[in-house]
Amino acid sequence: MKLFAARLRNRCLKMLFKNRSLGPSARVNLAALDHLRLSDEARSHRYVAVDLETTGLNFEQDCIISLGALRIVQGRIRLGEFFNELVNPGQSIPPASIKIHGIVPDMVAEARPIGQVLDDFLVFLGGDIIVAHHARFDLRFLNRVMRSRYRFSLQNAGVDTALLCREVFYRKYPYADTPRNDVKKYDLDSLAGQLGIEIHDRHTSLGDALAAAMIFQRVLRWLEESGSKSLSTLLHLAGVF
Repeated sequence: MKLFAARLRNRCLKMLFKNRSLGPSARVNLAALDHLRLSDEARSHRYVAVDLETTGLNFEQDCIISLGALRIVQGRIRLGEFFNELVNPGQSIPPASIKIHGIVPDMVAEARPIGQVLDDFLVFLGGDIIVAHHARFDLRFLNRVMRSRYRFSLQNAGVDTALLCREVFYRKYPYADTPRNDVKKYDLDSLAGQLGIEIHDRHTSLGDALAAAMIFQRVLRWLEESGSKSLSTLLHLAGVF
């Protein structure tokens, strides 16, 4: 149902922008759902693990200052295929945020603005499925820029690894004394620790994207071992659009 609703919205957008001027990367993004088939094996599709660093947590006022992404093909992380760029936010970076990600104003003073970075990111992303930990956070920031620049949101399907782990990882490693919906047990550090995954360069966009990719890789294998191989199951458990 999630994919059906997303395709219906996508069809309306295609009709709306059919005869309008639109950049090539945005035009490609409008076709991001066309190749998805729910009966396909999830592993047969390509994914891009994404993470952002921002000036803060306010979706309306704060800005992206770093964007990192890695490609996953046939369940394997392609370390040589990555996107990693600092972004000039056009505003100050609060000290509280600097303490987390370590990005200071001088590091982004000569960086490109997010609009230019987004254009290149769309080329890298293509029609691949987005993977992100607590994906709605990243998507809300990216879609604010998308709507400002192109007047529509990203059309790619997405998978939230936090949601995916809540549905799959919890069953394999149950927390006897912890409510299933305790989000703290599904943060990146907790899950990586449970899985024996070492996070390199924590709180950098590329480092956290790699951690999300490794978590996704592990849970995808568990799904396959349990007989749940289809894209339909994956999107049912953790799909975001």
